[in-house]
Amino acid sequence: MNKHALTGPVLGAAVLCSAGSHAAGLTGVDLKFINDSNPAKAEFERDIEETSSVLGRLTGNLYAMPLRSDDTVRSGLSLNGSASYEHNMDIEGLGESRYRASVDWFRENRKSAGTPFMRLGLGLSYIDSETQRRDGVSVDASASINFQPTSFFDTTVGVQTAVTDAETEVFDTTKTTLFATANFSPTPKLVLRTGLRFVTGDEVSTATPTTNIVNTAQVIEPDEAFGGAQEQRFAYLVGATSAIAEAGIGYGISGSVQANLLYRFVSTEADGDISYDRSLIEFTIGFDL
Repeated sequence: MNKHALTGPVLGAAVLCSAGSHAAGLTGVDLKFINDSNPAKAEFERDIEETSSVLGRLTGNLYAMPLRSDDTVRSGLSLNGSASYEHNMDIEGLGESRYRASVDWFRENRKSAGTPFMRLGLGLSYIDSETQRRDGVSVDASASINFQPTSFFDTTVGVQTAVTDAETEVFDTTKTTLFATANFSPTPKLVLRTGLRFVTGDEVSTATPTTNIVNTAQVIEPDEAFGGAQEQRFAYLVGATSAIAEAGIGYGISGSVQANLLYRFVSTEADGDISYDRSLIEFTIGFDL
């Protein structure tokens, strides 16, 4: 598979596929800059403030067990881990550390049309936020399939469900995401990315309460990251559906270093006719170890 044409869960599966051994080790380091137009996920201009943050992530393969490897099929199991820290340069309370472990199964049908690469994953994350109210544990399950009909194009479709049990009730969420991505690599070092995601379930926004928010929200609590009760900023939990469009470009600086620029636009419609838009720009330098 064309490594530079892979992203997200597909790249993780490729690491599993190439591991082929029982040895544990570090697999990568990412340094990411993020610009977020609306981190509060707020509807009204008075509650919207743009922020920038930096994130560092270390990933590793803890255990790999091949199940089958021949001319037609390659499959295996892997235990993976990651640790990350995000520092928000504008709102310190939004910073967090995240520690994650996951078990992944993959199967590649080498002789089938499009070389389908199937992946199932189960993950457990611990979130240690700068705002205690956001601390919590998250469990996620995912399934995806990648097709690579040519050496310069691949596409992935999949689904993920994530459940978070936070320190307080307002940040307890359950979300399901359906996604489809496509990558086109006109040269060995260059990849053009695009994707669509649809998210349904619980959403947490922070705003100055209105009558509609009070009547619609399942839970309302002060959000200390944005000033809390003193600043009349409250987090509220509602049911919502989001559509996310993304586009980006990646470049292989060397065999082990990649640069990626990604733009995401999020449009959310929530209960009570609550809605908001949000855009994110992410620039990442990744190092394969």
